[in-house]
Amino acid sequence: MIALEGKRMTGRQAMHEELKQKLSLPDYYGGNLDALNDCLGERRERELIVIEDAGAFLEACGTSAVGLLRVLNDNGLQVLLD
Repeated sequence: MIALEGKRMTGRQAMHEELKQKLSLPDYYGGNLDALNDCLGERRERELIVIEDAGAFLEACGTSAVGLLRVLNDNGLQVLLD
């Protein structure tokens, strides 16, 4: 299980910083949803992602949050909004 801290994801850039750290994304990660999709496509493990304080995250990130959830789902990751 990987826990993302929704309160730390206060905007698009902060969201990608949290993702890079918690998902152990490579240094060349481009910090956008296309780059995330590429990196996740290279991973073999499919862990559960828990987004804590999901309400704060969804409010702060808006359409970026929706895009993130879509990318995670498209890559076969199960997401729990807490």
